[in-house]
Amino acid sequence: MQLLSKRSLSAIFLLTICFTAMGQVQPSAEIKRAIIGDFYIQTGMYLERNANGTLADFQALAPQSVLLANDFTDYSTSNGFSITGNTLFSVMVGLQFCDKQRTYYKENPVVRLGFSYFTGNTLTSGVFRETQVPFDTLTSASTGQTLYVDSVTIENYNMNYSSEQLRFDGSFIYRTNPAARWSMFTGAGITAGLAITTYTDIYYSKYGRTDTRYANETQSSSFSYSNFISSKSESFQNRTTFGASAYVPLGIDFRIGKDKEFWKRTHLFYEIRPGINFTAIPELHTVANVSLQSGFGLRVSWD
Repeated sequence: MQLLSKRSLSAIFLLTICFTAMGQVQPSAEIKRAIIGDFYIQTGMYLERNANGTLADFQALAPQSVLLANDFTDYSTSNGFSITGNTLFSVMVGLQFCDKQRTYYKENPVVRLGFSYFTGNTLTSGVFRETQVPFDTLTSASTGQTLYVDSVTIENYNMNYSSEQLRFDGSFIYRTNPAARWSMFTGAGITAGLAITTYTDIYYSKYGRTDTRYANETQSSSFSYSNFISSKSESFQNRTTFGASAYVPLGIDFRIGKDKEFWKRTHLFYEIRPGINFTAIPELHTVANVSLQSGFGLRVSWD
């Protein structure tokens, strides 16, 4: 009986130790809400459809201009639109977020955050004047026809409002099977920031040519713009602008390696970003232009 009691006491003692130890075991540490999973560097081209400004717009942007102080009564406005292309450079990181239980990091979506730099022409305009005056008259001895030679002078004023932009760049990225060698991605993104520098450029050029005609109709003309006469230019600094854009990233991603760990984490990608760019011009108003960014990039993942 005494032996049984000792065994019971021993069992109770062991069970107490076990339950006490179990009570002291801490739950596994939760993972962080987000980690940096990728690093991106990208370079390419920034294309923007320039908004058509007016002569009055550029006179407000460059009130001290000597060229724009001339009389433009008999000048015509250049019609059409223009698209300019400039270099784009971006540096970003990709953030991965955990699930609600904080047990693993989700593959989609990835949040890209960083900065983009580019130069763009926001506003353009142009006026021109063509002056035609008689230059010479020639009469054929055999036919008696009279050939008129006219001297034509063309004057052009071209104006551009441009800026160098450094913007915060953020986007949500969704990938098709991120573990595969080839993948595609899309999402939605925005940029916002201030111009590093903003300026207005004004160009004046004057050309000449000769037109030949019989009677009152032009039969043949020589449009040789090598007959350059003169040119002038002006450039003025403007107030700092604020810019923002919304875009849709569309791209394809290629994992370089299959075996070595370093190359398995290294990716090449090509991405285009159709979107709308907004520029708030302090001297005028806000301008909205259609834009397209495109370029190649390098992505290094930590996972």
